[in-house]
Amino acid sequence: MLRSLILAIVLVGLSTTSALSFSESDFRRLRETGQCEGCDLRAADLTGLFLVGAKLRNANLAIARLTKAELSKADLRSANLTQANLQYANLEQATMEEAILRKADLTGVRLSGANLSGASLYKVDAGVGADFSGTICHGTNFYKSQLIDANFQKADLTGAQFYKSHLYGADLRATILMGANFVGAVLIRADLTGADTRGAVFWGANVVDIKGLSVK
Repeated sequence: MLRSLILAIVLVGLSTTSALSFSESDFRRLRETGQCEGCDLRAADLTGLFLVGAKLRNANLAIARLTKAELSKADLRSANLTQANLQYANLEQATMEEAILRKADLTGVRLSGANLSGASLYKVDAGVGADFSGTICHGTNFYKSQLIDANFQKADLTGAQFYKSHLYGADLRATILMGANFVGAVLIRADLTGADTRGAVFWGANVVDIKGLSVK
C-alpha cells in the first residue's frame, strides 16, 4: 500500500515536471536563429537574451523568465506569455496582437510603440511607471491590472477594457480612449489632458484629483 502511494506521488511529480518543461531543440533553435514560431518554451530561462526582431508568433512562453530580455520589434502575435516574468524587458515596437499575458509580471517593462490589439493583460502587475507610450491597444483587456503611474501618453486605447484596474497616477495624456471601459477603475491623480474620451465609460470609477476629465 505504502509503495503504491509513493509510486503514485513520484509519477504525479514527473508528470507535472514534464508538463512545465520546454523543448530543448526549440530553445536551441531560438538562440541560434532568432526564429521559433509555435515553439514550446514553457518555463524556459531567457533572462537577458538578445532577441531583437525574434519571430515568436504562437510560441508558448508561459511561466518563462524573460527578465531584461531584448525583444524590441519581436513578433509575438498570439504568443502565450501567461505568468511570464518580463521584468525590465524591452518590448518596444513589438507586434503582440492577440498575445496572452494573463498575470504576467511587467514591472519596469518598456512597451513603447508596441501593438497589443486584442491582447489579454488580465491581472498583470506592471509595478510602477511601466512604459506603454504610443502603444496600439484596440480592444486590449487590462481587466483588474496593476498599472500604477503607467505611461500611456499618445497611446491608442480604442475599446480597451480597464474594468477595475488600478491606474493611480497614470499618464493618459493625448490618448485615444474612444469606447474604453473604466468601470470601477482607480484613476486617482491620473492625467487625461487632451485625451479623446468619446464613448468611454467611467461609471463607478474613482476619479479623485483626476486631470483633464469633466466629471458630472
